[in-house]
Amino acid sequence: MVSENAALASTNTAAHAGPRVSVLLPFYKAAATLEKAINSILEQSLQQWELLLINNNADAATAAIALRYSTMDKRILLLHESRQGIAFALNKGLAHTRAPLIARMDADDVSLPQRLQKQYQYLLEHPCIGLVACQCSFISQSQAAGGYQRFVQWQNSLVSPQDHAINRFIESPVAHPSVMFRRELIERWGGYSTEPVPEDYELWLRWMSKGILFTKLQEELVLWQDHPARLSRTHPNYSESAFLGVKMKYLAGWVHAHVAQHRKTVICGASREIRRKAALLASYNVPIYGFTDVKERNIATANFIPIDQLALDRKYFFINLISKRGVGSQVKKFLISMGFQEGPDFILAG
Repeated sequence: MVSENAALASTNTAAHAGPRVSVLLPFYKAAATLEKAINSILEQSLQQWELLLINNNADAATAAIALRYSTMDKRILLLHESRQGIAFALNKGLAHTRAPLIARMDADDVSLPQRLQKQYQYLLEHPCIGLVACQCSFISQSQAAGGYQRFVQWQNSLVSPQDHAINRFIESPVAHPSVMFRRELIERWGGYSTEPVPEDYELWLRWMSKGILFTKLQEELVLWQDHPARLSRTHPNYSESAFLGVKMKYLAGWVHAHVAQHRKTVICGASREIRRKAALLASYNVPIYGFTDVKERNIATANFIPIDQLALDRKYFFINLISKRGVGSQVKKFLISMGFQEGPDFILAG
């Protein structure tokens, strides 16, 4: 939808009289890190910004830091949101933004000095792009950070709009505190969902379902801090089941829009867990023809198709729901070796 994306850039951001970028930074309990996060915005090479600090029932120490900065610099606006939750806080901030472009920051992350300038310039020069992220440097205090580090490496590997679009059902393709997007996206399709869902992933999938193009700068411009208390590790909105619910909803919409009705949907993977995921997908009116796996299975309640019986036949469309690390790439390699194409013939959603 190039015309749709181009229309979003109708605002002349370069001629905008106010701030060029609005930065949203909600905070809760972040006294140890908030000052560093704010300073990283103060030190940006692009200085025509406004910083909206949203107090979401923060402790006294954190609130005092935010208040001090808001009195020091007129570009910093301090807001309060009493409804607990990052989505409420972000929506409060969105309602007060003045710039045509919006960037995100978290209270425990750091933006490198060129971040806002480079993302701003990219969106100025590429009117067909709705959101630009950047690569992240991963810093962790957790002993169990291996999985998260691999996730950040995977995100960093996605660069082009096609990369983001085709991989969106695997995991969230961009890091929330690394993005800059056009405010028109919010005006057209609403803000962050306050339902019990991962608010950023839901928003990305919603925008992509409208044809909005995402891309990523091939530079690490955000220091993404991981720690045991991070919301994505502790809050139920970021649980596996919460992610799965959002993913299956939008995957179903993608299937309805992109897969011809005469094609038969075959799920890659046939374990009990995979069948549970497939049942959720089917609840969104995606008919499941059968399951296939490298391991022969006798399933009384489902149609199992041995993998050696899968010839190059355009009647099949494959959806991989196996989430075990490395399996998705193996499935992709196997299907491509059989002559199938990612997108037209199969998609990964593990």
